Amino acid sequence: MKTNKEQLMKYFATVLRNRALGKETDSLMSKNLAFYFSRKELIEILKKKFNGTIPKEHNLVELENKELLELIGDELFIISYVTEKWSKEISEKKPSTRSSVTQKPKPNDKKDLKTS
Repeated sequence: MKTNKEQLMKYFATVLRNRALGKETDSLMSKNLAFYFSRKELIEILKKKFNGTIPKEHNLVELENKELLELIGDELFIISYVTEKWSKEISEKKPSTRSSVTQKPKPNDKKDLKTS
């Protein structure tokens, strides 16, 4: 999984760099990109693209994974899905730091009054 994650990061970095430079990427995604995602994940990406539902004209039962990638149409949908997934993994691994932060005691503003 770690190797796949690193390879995807490199691929996404290339896609974003090319877009920043105004270059078009070669055909829709690398043909090997389907290797990194399960059918279920590709369908989840499609659902996000179409706001939760997939249009009826697309029969998912008949589509191969590469055809699902073509239907996704843009690497940014995949990048968005994957980065959201990775950020959830990170937030689940790290405990909340808010509860572990201790407050420093405030200095006492009142001066000791001497009584005579």
